[in-house]
Amino acid sequence: SPGVMQLASSDLPCVAIDYKYDCCSCVLSDNQNSMQQLVQYAYNKGHQKIAFVHGQSDGFVTVQRLNGFYRACAALGLTVPPEYVIEAAYHDPISVSEATKKLLALADRPTCVLYPDDYSCLGALSRLEKYGFSVPGDLSIAGYDGIMLSTVLRPKLTTYRQDVQKMGKAAVELLTKTIENGGKDEIIHRIVPGELQIGGTL
Repeated sequence: SPGVMQLASSDLPCVAIDYKYDCCSCVLSDNQNSMQQLVQYAYNKGHQKIAFVHGQSDGFVTVQRLNGFYRACAALGLTVPPEYVIEAAYHDPISVSEATKKLLALADRPTCVLYPDDYSCLGALSRLEKYGFSVPGDLSIAGYDGIMLSTVLRPKLTTYRQDVQKMGKAAVELLTKTIENGGKDEIIHRIVPGELQIGGTL
């Protein structure tokens, strides 16, 4: 957004969350390592055909998660066919449902699919139900974020839970420090780790 870019590069004290600007401080989820943890967990559960339905490819968060995904697969010696990596929109069950449809149509389909966020997993679950597939019997899935929805789904969703409380606190601390210093002389990029939330979908 041009407006956000203008704000980030202005003299106004500001802190970005989950996006890295060179001109202002930011607080980031550990997007790269979190994907590596998800891939490693899926691999430990016996999966070697792991697909990734990711968010918009031009976003900073998506680039970090893709890096983590590919690095983890390479470290484990897993081959990732190009058709296993599909773009969809964040928080959009409809586009994720279509992406899931494409994966299920493959002759050599994956056994596990990682999705861009927990809410979008509703689209995947809807598509799998339509095809009469069970989770995790026919396909294992995992989300991202760790929102309340992930805990009330049945089976409970396996996901990576971001520590949004700690991220918010860190952002306020950085913003306060920036205001007290009277400007943006010191640019700080702070990464806040989350944790794997084990459920019954993977």
